[in-house]
Amino acid sequence: MIPAVAQTLAEILAGGTSLIAMDAIDFDRPSAEGRGPRLNLYCYDVRENAELQQSQSQTDGAIVIWYDLSFVLTAWDYTALGEQRLLSEALTLLLPHPFLPEAQLDPALRRKGALPMKISVVDLSDKAALWRALGVPLRPGLYVTVSVPIAVEKQAAIGNSTSFTSTP
Repeated sequence: MIPAVAQTLAEILAGGTSLIAMDAIDFDRPSAEGRGPRLNLYCYDVRENAELQQSQSQTDGAIVIWYDLSFVLTAWDYTALGEQRLLSEALTLLLPHPFLPEAQLDPALRRKGALPMKISVVDLSDKAALWRALGVPLRPGLYVTVSVPIAVEKQAAIGNSTSFTSTP
């Protein structure tokens, strides 16, 4: 699910930013090392979405669990202005879409409907902690969160606990 979301975001970005093709989008930990102008899309957090979870109900012996996949999107170029241009183009592409349209989703994510997406502002202290943990000086970035449902089949109740298995 994480690679499918990253691939979907990368395809959207590659289709609308100048000088960016799929091979110019990096998924590794952000680093100044690398080749020429590029975008970096790094998944840094995965957590259950309690808000969407409460709006879902159990159906047909299965339950849907929603997870938020958080990515930091950074731009790298030879100059600060080049980086700002790439980051601005990425923001312009992503901001108008509160959902990733199903037609643009990676095949592994289809039949789940449009997926909620938000570009968020991260508190400066949280941002600094993230960059310190990554070992990179603080820099501008977009913080993109996509919510993804995962169907989990209820197998059996054992005592007070219930075991689940995920279904693709």
